[in-house]
Amino acid sequence: MATNNSTIIFGKKVIESLPTPETGKRKVYSDKKTQYLFLRVTPSARTFFWQKRISGAQKTITIGKFPSINAEQARDKADWIAAQYTQGVDVQATVRESHGGMTLGELWADFRLNRARGRGLISTTLEYIWNRHFKHWKDKPVSSISFDMSRKLILAIRVKTPIHANRVQRLGKALMNHGIKELRLKIENPFLFAQVSEKGRSRKDYRLHRADMPKFLKALDSLEGTNMKVLFLMALFTGRRIGEIKSCRWVDLDLTSGLWVIPNTKSGESQTCVLPRPLIDILSVRERESEWVFPAYTKTKHVQFIGGAWKHVRAHGFQHLQARDLRGTLASFMQESGMPIIAASQQLGHSSVEVTAAHYSSISDSLQRLGMDSAVAAMLEVEE
Repeated sequence: MATNNSTIIFGKKVIESLPTPETGKRKVYSDKKTQYLFLRVTPSARTFFWQKRISGAQKTITIGKFPSINAEQARDKADWIAAQYTQGVDVQATVRESHGGMTLGELWADFRLNRARGRGLISTTLEYIWNRHFKHWKDKPVSSISFDMSRKLILAIRVKTPIHANRVQRLGKALMNHGIKELRLKIENPFLFAQVSEKGRSRKDYRLHRADMPKFLKALDSLEGTNMKVLFLMALFTGRRIGEIKSCRWVDLDLTSGLWVIPNTKSGESQTCVLPRPLIDILSVRERESEWVFPAYTKTKHVQFIGGAWKHVRAHGFQHLQARDLRGTLASFMQESGMPIIAASQQLGHSSVEVTAAHYSSISDSLQRLGMDSAVAAMLEVEE
């Protein structure tokens, strides 16, 4: 069902007075008079649609745009659609068959409105991926998008940016799965082929060691005066995901107790992580010119892109280091400091200690040698 909606009585003056959302956002309203009738308000349009879950499948039918269609006409159409379903007629399927099946653009519109987790919102990153890589297919029937087409698209992107190619493939896969599971489309998912990670790259192999820290901190000093230096330090000192740090708000930080409550995490639940004293000192002297800790002139009002700054850091001798490797760096330093792995797991926001151990558990040669020397010494002390 449509989410994030308010119930109002649809009428010309009421609809015209509804506030226009910011670019990239939308608001959904339901009608008090007619069940299953909704109005979707975006920066560019106000569209009536009918929506109901029937036999486990989401049925969404666009009625038309206001003011070309007024509230009374929308109600009449909504009542007619409801009556058709009562008589066993699948209006949604009939509409699709009349113009050759659902198009990818129509699937994207339904995905944006009813995506997983019920938030009814799509991230800026997914909007960017759709506009850059899929929008030129918007008029193609979903059933016409073949395995060869999707594979050719992903492989072309993978030549230059393998990680981004994986993101594009994940969106394609999620779109098609939405059509199959939610809309009951009779198709095979053309994006179900293996993703390729960087050759031979293991998260355990890429992290900063003690000997690297002076040079790395010096590289960050070259970003002095920008949001990026503090952002990367926060990633290093907390071990949290870059996306969580970019969208960090002052209201979520308690610098007195040294805690950061992260409302939206990968698991979909809020989590709390500890802020170390050096980071608290850095954040305490920052100007609070916005609700965001890292404000920027973007649609979201906070930092979105870190590629240029990270490229600058990598030029200081860290060519193979990725920003996400700062998570593994903290986990390894915590382990080498004698902290239990469950502490690292909780700080990084992992679902279990097994995840932490599989990806980040790694200790230095010197610490391992110390442990081995102690073990062998204990063996030699055993009396016959």
